[in-house]
Amino acid sequence: MEENRFSIFQKISFSTGSFSQWFVNTAFNTWVFSFYYTAVGLNVNLIMLAYICWTIWNAINDPLFGYISDRTHTRWGRRKPFIMLGTIPVVIIEIILWIPPTSSQFITFIYLLIMLMCYDTFYTMITFFDALFPELYVSIKERAQVNTMKQIFATVGLLCAFLIPGIFIGDLSAKGGYFINGIVSSIIVGASLLIAIKWGVKEKAEYKFDSKHEFSFLKGLSYTFSNKGFVLYTIMFFLYEYITLVLATTVPLYAQHVLGISNTFQTSLILGVMFIMGIVTVPLWRYLDVKIGSKKSFALSLVLYAFTSIPLLFINSFGTAVITVIFMGIGFGGMLYFVYLLISDVIDSDELKTGVRREGTFFGITNFFMRLAMILSIITIGTVFNTTGWEEYVPNPNVNAILGLRLLVFLFPAVAVGATLICLYFYPYPRKRVLEMKKELESLHDKKRERLSES
Repeated sequence: MEENRFSIFQKISFSTGSFSQWFVNTAFNTWVFSFYYTAVGLNVNLIMLAYICWTIWNAINDPLFGYISDRTHTRWGRRKPFIMLGTIPVVIIEIILWIPPTSSQFITFIYLLIMLMCYDTFYTMITFFDALFPELYVSIKERAQVNTMKQIFATVGLLCAFLIPGIFIGDLSAKGGYFINGIVSSIIVGASLLIAIKWGVKEKAEYKFDSKHEFSFLKGLSYTFSNKGFVLYTIMFFLYEYITLVLATTVPLYAQHVLGISNTFQTSLILGVMFIMGIVTVPLWRYLDVKIGSKKSFALSLVLYAFTSIPLLFINSFGTAVITVIFMGIGFGGMLYFVYLLISDVIDSDELKTGVRREGTFFGITNFFMRLAMILSIITIGTVFNTTGWEEYVPNPNVNAILGLRLLVFLFPAVAVGATLICLYFYPYPRKRVLEMKKELESLHDKKRERLSES
């Protein structure tokens, strides 16, 4: 039987990995742009160029590391060695990122580029927590249970990524606060990763022989992209990341220049309230997941999020912003819950076709598209800023720049939501098909355990 093979303590410990991932990556994505644009004064076009070069590296790094992990065989398993190897460098980078040389724009640009590429290389290793999730928890009941824990921890990580920096970064233009925040954040991330690695990271013995599959790197990529469900999921994941990145990058400036908020902690609270609502509503989305399936529930969360974000075009005070994001948080909680759950069905389907688990390859590709979403988000923001005459940061933007900020937090995410709904309509894993796959997988895994016993 696939049910309840792990203790509650193991599941909670494993879920702290989601806290670590979301905390460090959200803080990175949110505050790097603000720091290098406002505090360091790096030209927005150089920031865009650094992000584009970074994405080129991602085109190789993420899928390759995913494939290598699929083919890895050690006494610790396929994923754990990479998670351990990536932890210390990520913690160090979270500190030194905020002390760039500033003698010239070019040197600062090179430093930023190096930090981006090094961070992504080691962060990719940490993301193998995501690859372990569908491997460890297969049944609908257990997967929903652990996904609920993961998303609660992830949302707490998101919340901390905004609230904790808000304590130390008093002024967006002051460098010192970013550095202190980096030290505090690295301690928190390091401690939570240690808990997750020591007590949460387990690997199932029945997948021992899956590392010996015959897929080459290029053949594996080709076969993966021939999977219709995965292609549609990848587009949806890309659009979800685009939405969150545009919001995370823009909200600090939106709060300061549209809402007139000078206190960075208040700025952090705006998104923080949305994430708190996301945590509160996770049980609701888990209930809908079990009752009507992931596909329908995800669609409902998308529509709800887009509809409740309309006031962002018109509000002009902190109070109305808080009220708006409270309602946005309900839909956002569903988006966060389902976007990392749907890929599990894709991977289950792939195992039924190939006989092996290839989470590393799938998550390597999705991580690349996550970075690609960052490029699109930065290009979107950079284009709006250039169009409105705000390519160099000035404390008092013009009227067009204010309108641009409003469009960035509503219109562009709303278009992405619409495109996601179209993809979801064609997504080939409704509830009925998912239930059928669970039965087929249980039989396949029994055969793998028999093979392991015979060996």
